[in-house]
Amino acid sequence: MGDALRYHVNISAPNLINVCIDDNEMGDMSGRMYCCYCEEAVRFSNIIELLRCMERLFDAISFPQASTKTRMFLDNSEMDISLNAKPKKIVEQEDVIKYTGKIGTFITNVQFRQNATWQGEAFWAETGKVLKFSNTLEYIRRLDSAIGSKEE
Repeated sequence: MGDALRYHVNISAPNLINVCIDDNEMGDMSGRMYCCYCEEAVRFSNIIELLRCMERLFDAISFPQASTKTRMFLDNSEMDISLNAKPKKIVEQEDVIKYTGKIGTFITNVQFRQNATWQGEAFWAETGKVLKFSNTLEYIRRLDSAIGSKEE
C-alpha cells in the first residue's frame, strides 16, 4: 500500500485522516479514525460521529480554513474552552496511514471547506482508487458506494 498511497495522496497534509471502516450494519458505517494529533484511534459508531470528529479536528488545527464560521452562544464560563491552543502533531503521517479497516480503508484529505461543506479526495487503499468529492454528502455517498460494492 505504501508506494501506491504516496503516489495518490499527499501524506504531508496536516489534516490527513485515515478512516478505517470495520462494520456496516444496515448501511450505518462504524470504525476508527486516525490522525496526526491523536495517539490512539478515535472510534465512531456512525457516519455522523465521524463527520463531527473530522470537523472538530479541522476547526482545532484551522486547516483547511472554513469559509464560514458556525455561530455559538457561550457564557463567560465556557469562553476559555473555545480559546484552546492549537493541538500539536504527535504521530507521523506514515504511522497514521498504516492502519486498515476490516471492510475498507480511506485515506482522506479535505482540501477546502467552502460554502459550508468539504471538498477533497479519499484514497481507497484496498483498490487504489481516488474518490474525489465536492461536498460532504458526496463524500458520504462515495464511502457508502465503495463499502456497498465490496460487500456484494
